[in-house]
Amino acid sequence: MSSDKTKRLGLNKWVGSDQVLRAEFNENFDKIDAYVDDSLAVKTTSVQLKQGLQVIDVNQSSPLNNVTIQGRTLVNLLGRAGLPGRTPTKWKGMSATVGVSTEAAKYIDKSLKVSHAGTINFAVATANPESYPCDPTKHYLALAEVHNKDVDKGVQLIVFKPSDGGAMVGGTSALPGSGGFQLLYCKVKPSDFGSEKGFGIMLHGNGPTTAGKSFHADGIRVYEITQAEYNALDTMTPEQIAAKWPYVDDMKSVYSPYIIKYGENLLPPFTEWTTGAKSATYSIIDPYKASITTTVANDNAYFLITNIPVVPNTTYTLNATLSGGIMYYYENDNDGVRISLPTRAGTFITSAKTRYIEVVIKNVNNPADSTQNIGTVIILNPMLNLGPGALQFKPRNDDHLFFPNLQLASNVDGTVYDSLYQRDGKYWKQMKLKTMDLDGGLNWLGVSNNYTGYRRVYLSISPNVIYSSQKVIKFDGKILGPIGAIDGAQLNSDGNLFLDIAATDSGWGDSYTDFSIDEIKAYFYGWQMLNPNGDPWIGGDQAQKRWFAKWSPGAVWDPNGNAFTRRDVPKELASGYIPYKLQYQLATPIVEEITFEGGITLHEGSNQITVGTGAIVRENIRWVDGEVFGYGIYYFSNHQTMAGGATKFRKRIKGTAAVYKNGCRDFSVSSAGTGIDDWIKLDKIAFDPAAAYTVTYLALDQYALSCNAQSIQFEHAANMKSVVDTLAAGQSDMAARVGALEITRAQRVQPQWIEPTLLNGWVNYGQIWHNAGYSKSDLNEVEFIGAVKNTNHMTIFILPKGFRPSKLLSFVVSSHTGTSDITGRIDVYPDGRIDFVSGNTFFVSLNGVCFLAEQ
Repeated sequence: MSSDKTKRLGLNKWVGSDQVLRAEFNENFDKIDAYVDDSLAVKTTSVQLKQGLQVIDVNQSSPLNNVTIQGRTLVNLLGRAGLPGRTPTKWKGMSATVGVSTEAAKYIDKSLKVSHAGTINFAVATANPESYPCDPTKHYLALAEVHNKDVDKGVQLIVFKPSDGGAMVGGTSALPGSGGFQLLYCKVKPSDFGSEKGFGIMLHGNGPTTAGKSFHADGIRVYEITQAEYNALDTMTPEQIAAKWPYVDDMKSVYSPYIIKYGENLLPPFTEWTTGAKSATYSIIDPYKASITTTVANDNAYFLITNIPVVPNTTYTLNATLSGGIMYYYENDNDGVRISLPTRAGTFITSAKTRYIEVVIKNVNNPADSTQNIGTVIILNPMLNLGPGALQFKPRNDDHLFFPNLQLASNVDGTVYDSLYQRDGKYWKQMKLKTMDLDGGLNWLGVSNNYTGYRRVYLSISPNVIYSSQKVIKFDGKILGPIGAIDGAQLNSDGNLFLDIAATDSGWGDSYTDFSIDEIKAYFYGWQMLNPNGDPWIGGDQAQKRWFAKWSPGAVWDPNGNAFTRRDVPKELASGYIPYKLQYQLATPIVEEITFEGGITLHEGSNQITVGTGAIVRENIRWVDGEVFGYGIYYFSNHQTMAGGATKFRKRIKGTAAVYKNGCRDFSVSSAGTGIDDWIKLDKIAFDPAAAYTVTYLALDQYALSCNAQSIQFEHAANMKSVVDTLAAGQSDMAARVGALEITRAQRVQPQWIEPTLLNGWVNYGQIWHNAGYSKSDLNEVEFIGAVKNTNHMTIFILPKGFRPSKLLSFVVSSHTGTSDITGRIDVYPDGRIDFVSGNTFFVSLNGVCFLAEQ
């Protein structure tokens, strides 16, 4: 027996005299041994994902593992002035008419329109106010989306020195007739402004020869950037620049990130397709088998699926088994507009502008032929897959990984950031920055100093802070500067935050000094304190005080205390008001476990993956009866006008909503709208009034919710050994989590009742009745207990944040007159107020009030 063996398997090598046969034989054994050695070694591959749609190739089916996400925060120094269609007063014109127009828009349904007045040879729109604070030692980047309709020599983005209108720095230009919006940008280095501590933004239309020539602007933003980012700009494409620095309102961090891995088949079952002519009969035999039957010529019968996301400049194959008719596709751009002629199914390469595929299956032989085949067409196993050839048919099977309500922030230059990471099968967040709303529910401590034209108020945040690390956003989106002037802020090392509040915002006259804490809280709830004439309050008869919801939409002054004006000190958020927002750095980072939903397994070959932010997960659905509004025998939700829009989701939808019934996907719910105005409907026969319906969707308006994630990394196994190890580790982690859950459930005790502070004369009824209390279960359900009494119908108590619903809820409760039982009603408000609305206050039972905590 040979003593010469292979390394891994110990295979005996050839030791005979024939050198040629011996070399060939031993070479084969060495290859076998090396392959086994490679397969048994632990090998993983790290992949970095970018925001958006992309394709990655893997050589081995394996779970996606060790996900890490780095936090990021973008601060738009223009606040919320960057959507001029929403804030037209923030812009003014020179030799131009400046207004709002729906002719062209990028983010909302209208944009800024700048039309040449014809007096001089240029038209200008300038941000108002002209001066925004900046640090002259920093680098900055200004960006704008511009649609040049017909301004002859183009539209340029300019950053200028406001003190004398000089030191202008020009950026890129948008030429006329280019179609759609173009990204303009202008970079600024410290030497461009010297010691100037402010900047202005100008959109300059050069060379219109006649009045009326115009351009549109939208998504205008200014960000502080690093010198390295400044240097790299000239090597980046406009698409790359837009992806790295998207438009955001005021200050936004990475919020609710998600990863979606599409299945090998990108086409959904026929239950999600739409159909054409009503004269035809459409039958869905199986999820991927359907038929079209027509008896009328030229009736335009078809199955249609739109908005299938694809990657530009990438090869795809579209196919199906048809008994007749034709299958073809269109390529659509980012706005869903067709940019190709109908093309027969087969292998194709998407264009540079293609973002979506629209697939049509029709009972004609040619998409351009208007003569219909009369009869039945059978369609079997439609499939769209990556690559140059048709793969074996598979149903669509997407995987997802959602991190709902997770916020990951950074400081401005990105050197300090929150991190998400994976350990022991769980996900954890290392939090280095904290973001919070500054509303009236916080422990405001009072006024520390009085100054001409403003007051300095303060509150205690936390001792775990880094001195002067604050970023504070005002209710109107303005970024607050240093303390010592109106709209200034300072966070001290003892955790006290100081804010300088303008008298024109608060209504606190210079001579008024007798502040109550509730009056300060009312300001941070969005109310202005004035006298009956609408002037600042300077003291006097307390009965003359008024509080005005000045920043609420449609607010109108009413000295009598109706509508948007109050006589009592408000203790809730004014409608439509957006509170101040604070972000600061923690002195000691905090690590906390976070919730997640889903998991991803990569399939061998090409995988289409999308990375994004703004996933709204398991939001409660509010239904409305369609018959009441003349819409037929369905229940509807997310409808714009039905029931006054009360069933609307919290955010506008991007793409398709996934509906869940008692935690399981409900495919009987269908879409009934178009585009971003989709609403959902459910046949009354299928509706279960006792079921809990929730919805998961992607938010459309990212600028108001999140900034782009810049760094998402993960690992996947590169060989069989690594796949087995990953699965074994995952099985062990799962067993540990299930075991811990079972122990927790076995040891669970009833939730502790929290006794609230009763208000407005309400007291506990006492005797054999439990004191008023509330609790929250591990399923996030809030429950009341106890009995109370009073002599009026005012607010009983206020729930803290984390125990509140997102909409007003009403409950029927028991009450008693002293001699007989009567029905009462309790309202639970989103701001936490618990009001007794009707019934007798001699005795009021709180038992039976139960709802889901949503905020």
